[in-house]
Amino acid sequence: MKRKRQRKNTVWKPWPTFLAWCPAARRYDAFTETLVALVGEKGVCEVFDFDDDDSDFFLPPREAAELIRARYEKGGWQKAHIEFAAPSGRELLLCADVYLDRRREPGFALLDVGFWSEPFFEELLLPDKLTRFKHRPSSLAEEAAVAWLIALSDSLDILKRLCTSSPAITVGCCVEGPDWGAPLSAAAATYHADGYPGRDLALSWMYLHNKEPIDLAAGWSIDTLRERVEASPHGSSIWIVDEDRLGREEILKALDLPPKTLVEGLEAAANKLHPSWEPIQWALADYIVKLQNAPDDQKEMTPVTEEHIRFIEEYTPAYVRHLDNGGLVLHAHPDRTLWPLWADALRLLGIRA
Repeated sequence: MKRKRQRKNTVWKPWPTFLAWCPAARRYDAFTETLVALVGEKGVCEVFDFDDDDSDFFLPPREAAELIRARYEKGGWQKAHIEFAAPSGRELLLCADVYLDRRREPGFALLDVGFWSEPFFEELLLPDKLTRFKHRPSSLAEEAAVAWLIALSDSLDILKRLCTSSPAITVGCCVEGPDWGAPLSAAAATYHADGYPGRDLALSWMYLHNKEPIDLAAGWSIDTLRERVEASPHGSSIWIVDEDRLGREEILKALDLPPKTLVEGLEAAANKLHPSWEPIQWALADYIVKLQNAPDDQKEMTPVTEEHIRFIEEYTPAYVRHLDNGGLVLHAHPDRTLWPLWADALRLLGIRA
């Protein structure tokens, strides 16, 4: 299906953006499989043929990808727009991009999925309104937890679909903007196809200390990454957030641990819930079920406020997920980063004071 369209101004994709790394030779096939993973074999993708009077085509994902493959090989970049049915029940407007190496800009991923309707609108993942009981007072924490769960589940689903769509994808993340920053300070989630999360530490060092673009270093082996950290001056460190710094020796000690031990440390840290969150987590499922089953005349909508967002930023947890393909995901709400999880894990492992 095809229609003519008026040319639109290009805008930056809003946050968060989901990024993935895979070798150049397999990248376009991974892009195709990403489209399939997001909309299904019989879903619809919107693609553009800039040689045909700037026309739009609405096609199943494999047909859509094949239509624009020649333009990708010639120009080094292509994209597809889709409507994604999120686990929360929302329809999210997403854009998938794929680039050849010659089109890369330092820090930008060569395969990504982001939003495309408006630039940098927070509520594209965090809802702007929530349902609550009309005649029963609900706490700020309960309302924030519902908003947290919506964005958490939708963002995790998008990241998993992107990163597990092709075995060529080895590393991925969910970040605030279009560029791939340090996993410890910029990412709300990371994906590791080999199940080894230590790469987060080494890539953060590459980015913050060695000023190495992550989209290049993400393809290196963990042995190569470790050698680069070890080659840095003794006693050197990187600034993470606030007053927190992470030292070269701390990273090397973590990388020296057996992978299973490192993962167990992260899992133990994930189980350390903030006192303001712990009672909410155990009551949240029951609260949501009661809310869903309540008659419409007993419910009302309430705006998501800065207070809700602040609660999410300060108290909500991060998680460690083992995937069926052997991969590992560390993830938190997109308003958070992975540093609190990593900082607690390094303390529990006796690496950080």
